[in-house]
Amino acid sequence: MYFFTKIFLLVASGESFNLWTWLKGCFTWAVERFFDITMFIGLPSYALAIFFFTIFIKILLQPAMTKQQRTTRQMSKIQPQLQEIQKKYTGNPQKIQQETMKLYQETGVSPFSSCLPLLLQMPILLALFQALRGFTPMYPEFYTFFWIRDLSDLSNSYPGISGWILPIIVGGATFVQQYLAITNKKDQTQKMMLYIMPVMFGWFTRSFPAFLALYWTYYSIVGGAIQLWLNKRWAKEDARDEEERLQREEEERRLKKIKKAEQKGQIFEEEASEAKKDENIVTVGGVEYILPPGYSLREKKVKAHPYSDEEETITMAIMPDGREKPLSALKKPEPPLPAFPGLGFGMGKKKK
Repeated sequence: MYFFTKIFLLVASGESFNLWTWLKGCFTWAVERFFDITMFIGLPSYALAIFFFTIFIKILLQPAMTKQQRTTRQMSKIQPQLQEIQKKYTGNPQKIQQETMKLYQETGVSPFSSCLPLLLQMPILLALFQALRGFTPMYPEFYTFFWIRDLSDLSNSYPGISGWILPIIVGGATFVQQYLAITNKKDQTQKMMLYIMPVMFGWFTRSFPAFLALYWTYYSIVGGAIQLWLNKRWAKEDARDEEERLQREEEERRLKKIKKAEQKGQIFEEEASEAKKDENIVTVGGVEYILPPGYSLREKKVKAHPYSDEEETITMAIMPDGREKPLSALKKPEPPLPAFPGLGFGMGKKKK
């Protein structure tokens, strides 16, 4: 409400309106209001106020940042297909462009959708940097943080190791956030930035006010926690999509067999019906599956999700030719398969 009131008063007074100055004033005002909250709860501290302020900024920017990260992640997933297109149509840039746009349409990826969120964030972050860099507190006696006597002091103004504590914390927090946000840990460019950026931020912090360094530390920690939650959520989405893809492929193979049998004038019956007398019912994780003749089970260790080195054990069905098949692709004894007249499912042989 303060923001709109300020704009109204400026317009009514006929004064020139500078959006940049106003935006910086809004951030300064917000920090003071969060300090009022710390006084209300009995813990007056600008260091705590900047933590609350960081959460507010993350809530403000996170929708745009999540959209940008999702697009970047999707682009990373289709990189092998893009490289295959470039390799296949080498020397034909027009065809490469056509096939690339076709791939974007099929996968629903828009490489330009990540640009707008980034452009929206930059003015806010720059104004925030300027506002915090020149921030003057209303209650200087609470403008401290452990060994830092004044949060407007530069880290390099403290002798010895005390001048390096905050830069090291900033570098560490930046590294953790980038490590969680990286989409392809095998990509050399991303790996290089993973180590260069924390060092750069840590070094720059020595010549910034401690208040700004503290904000960036909080921002990285909160951002890392959100990224960890997003990674787990996206990993579940990937697992669900992979299972649906395998089921679609299995269904497509089954329908091809049906079509081939009908073209030859033969009656196609499902494998489970053909080998019903040899059915081998196994139970895995409390769920029953029909294990076809010649199949076996094998435990396999896989990554819990693409963004972690943690492993989990899953059970796979091994076909007679050695190929693996997920248990979800096997048939279950219940409920029974329905009969489809005309295709021979459960109908026996067709009468001549």
